Amino acid sequence: MFYKKYIPAKILKDFVECYFEWEGNPEKTIKIESPPNALCSLVFNYQEEYHISNFKYQKQKVPVCFVSGQALGNYTLHLKGRIGVVGIVFKPAAVYHFYGVPMYELTDERICLSEVCQESYVRLKTSIYNTKNNAQRVKILEIYLLDLLKNSNNGVKTIIDSANEIFEDKGQTNIAELLDKVPMSRRNFERKFLEEVGVSPKTYAKLRRFGYTCSLMAGNRDVNLMDVLHQGGYYDQSHFIKDFKYFSGRTPRKYAKTNVELANYVDGISLVERRLQEGV
Repeated sequence: MFYKKYIPAKILKDFVECYFEWEGNPEKTIKIESPPNALCSLVFNYQEEYHISNFKYQKQKVPVCFVSGQALGNYTLHLKGRIGVVGIVFKPAAVYHFYGVPMYELTDERICLSEVCQESYVRLKTSIYNTKNNAQRVKILEIYLLDLLKNSNNGVKTIIDSANEIFEDKGQTNIAELLDKVPMSRRNFERKFLEEVGVSPKTYAKLRRFGYTCSLMAGNRDVNLMDVLHQGGYYDQSHFIKDFKYFSGRTPRKYAKTNVELANYVDGISLVERRLQEGV
């Protein structure tokens, strides 16, 4: 299996983390586990159907084209047959900005794009399926977003900037200090944050910190957990262990030894450095 990321145009930097393609052909049914990564997505599946299990569902069929909200814990993808997926990894407030969907309705959900925007669903689905080259599929997605950007005015810039700050700080932002400097009342800020991101600022920071911590362990069964603890911004073992048990149901040591994240299956995750408007 291989997984490739593409860097978006600079004008989309507040809204898009990356585009991606993922292909493979496993000989048997496999499970891919993922921790919450504090990001949302728009995904197109052009190969075999697959299913997801999380805190809400057990082996639920995933729509062919879907928008996902924040994951509140680890989830598992059940894959069988050819894998062919292309999509957008959104920054935390991007889905609300582009579509105006209250994000608390999408936590731990994958809903068909047709429920968010029927016109986009028909147009994009047709374009993606009629294109055989993944680099071109990704380019179609970027052109689509650039068009959306011209007419999207949902959301508050303070929320977008604050959520992105927490993400860039890997969840280690001091939320009390963040609340002190935003030009909104605490109550209004938290209400809008919930609407535009899907969870409270404090919960979002915890999700981001845990997801980042798991990324430090991905693909390394013998990782030094004390190094991970400090790099992840945990101040003591008790909070470190508590978060792992809460989000994954396992201790950090057991998670390191037993996780089935994507990094354990792919040969490597490559990054296309050149931005799409400069050519792929």
